[in-house]
Amino acid sequence: MNSQVKKVTSLLDIESNDVRSIGIWGMGGIGKTKIVRVLYQRYRHRFEAACFLDVGTNGLTWLVQVVICKLLGEDMTLTSKHDGVIILENRLRWKKVLFILDDVNHREQLEFLVRGIEWFGSGSKIILTARDKHLLTSLVGDNVHEVQLLTEDEALELFSGHAFREKSPKKDFMELSREVVEYAGGLPLALQVLGSSFYRHNKEQSRDMIIRLKRISPNDILGKLRLSFDRLDKDEKEIFLDIAFLVITAINIYNFNLYVELVLETRGFKLIRDYLIDKSLLSINIHNRIVMHNMIRDMGANVIREEYVNSRIWLLEVVRDHFKGKLISNV
Repeated sequence: MNSQVKKVTSLLDIESNDVRSIGIWGMGGIGKTKIVRVLYQRYRHRFEAACFLDVGTNGLTWLVQVVICKLLGEDMTLTSKHDGVIILENRLRWKKVLFILDDVNHREQLEFLVRGIEWFGSGSKIILTARDKHLLTSLVGDNVHEVQLLTEDEALELFSGHAFREKSPKKDFMELSREVVEYAGGLPLALQVLGSSFYRHNKEQSRDMIIRLKRISPNDILGKLRLSFDRLDKDEKEIFLDIAFLVITAINIYNFNLYVELVLETRGFKLIRDYLIDKSLLSINIHNRIVMHNMIRDMGANVIREEYVNSRIWLLEVVRDHFKGKLISNV
């Protein structure tokens, strides 16, 4: 992480008074969000205002409202995204801001939130992360940092940190650990989740997991993440799928933590939530908000569609079928 942050900081030219926009590019689960979290925590105090925004699939009007609140310090309800753009364009140019947009996936998001560097005051820094390199280069040109997969030694250290809470595997587990690292690849998310699944398991249990890991296609990342889900008990699985469902359907709710707790409070949510965090299936972000990585969310969505059919529905056409009495639940 330190080496990645150092490279991005160099690209950002944090000490200059120039307005600088850069992109961070890489596949899902490779660590883009962790890099920008470190940058945000390390440098936000140097700016008049700072905003860390998880773009994802959030609506543009909501996103613009959050940006106005974070960067301009005003809480307002917009009637349209266009009104928000006019406010940002006219008033951001007088402020030195740190503006981070994480998980950009549509050109329209850039057009409404970061039209150009002329929007921002002297010394402002804009950081964008995305899985689509062309999306980033359309705004920042060649100022794109590609996040690389971990080397074998780095991967082994990350896996060991989660599996054994140590910098390197115990002697008895070294061979098993190297097998996991080989099949997991250098993807940090997979190593973190798999490592957490190995924590406090004996050799026999670990060997069983490696056998199942070897049956999964090397390119099937969601399948590898699924192994951690399979190790949960029934109640833990249900809570995990409930949270995945709520992440998919309630993404624009401001106090998401409270919303989740109210929905799940009668089901032992808090205890299971902490267990899922321990297993790296959930995390708490810099705003103390419950976070589920996009790929883990997608894994949960796949499980619901394949094995818990119609137990939780969110697609409009499926909801319509439900009200027409066409759906039959498999749960």
